[in-house]
Amino acid sequence: MLTAPRAPGPRARRVPVLDLPPRDGAESGRAWAYRVLRRDLILLRLEPGSAVSEAEVADAFRLSRTPVREAFIRLAEDGLLDVVPQTGTFVSRIDRARADEARFLRAVLEKAVLREAARAFPGSLRLELDANLAMQRHCRKGRQYDRLLELDDDFHGLLFRGVGKERLWLHLKRFDADLDRLRALQLSDAVHWDAVIEEHARIARRVGGGRTAGIDALVDRHLTAAVHDRLVARHPGFFKA
Repeated sequence: MLTAPRAPGPRARRVPVLDLPPRDGAESGRAWAYRVLRRDLILLRLEPGSAVSEAEVADAFRLSRTPVREAFIRLAEDGLLDVVPQTGTFVSRIDRARADEARFLRAVLEKAVLREAARAFPGSLRLELDANLAMQRHCRKGRQYDRLLELDDDFHGLLFRGVGKERLWLHLKRFDADLDRLRALQLSDAVHWDAVIEEHARIARRVGGGRTAGIDALVDRHLTAAVHDRLVARHPGFFKA
């Protein structure tokens, strides 16, 4: 059941859907709308608190309203949309408590995954990790931060895939939407990305070298980024009270 928070004020700003990627071959309209909208919600292209119109989204995608409505329902289940009866649909505000829960769960799982990966990891996927890191450095130089966030996700997904836990990663991604949005906000400048890429390189070296020493501390440092007061002060409308 969808929960109904207090409706945002009448001036809630509508944000258009931008930069529609092509639909994958056999991808359904619902899956396409969900994939693109979720990306834009995570990257904060659709800002927390903004109104989202089912009809306008359907027009933008050139889809009927049924697949868009189904995508909205799934996004609401992910905690990314708030459906307010008789009022409308709004981008949910970031819930720091949910983000902390997701960070805790991810840290527990990633420590276990990295220990397994250090014991045995497919050579082909190790090459993919290296290629991913090279692309991260390239995008960092070009200040392509949206792409860096996607590569960050892909990097961690490769680790789970390498130990046969890809489905677990996919389930985890349904749970950590608030953490992802918080990271998107925190990692919107070059200084933070330099540290993140270096931590990724250390993770890859441990996997390649079969070393488990220091994994717990590395994962904790990588995933534990406190919410600074200045971040909330700069974007007060993005966070739940």
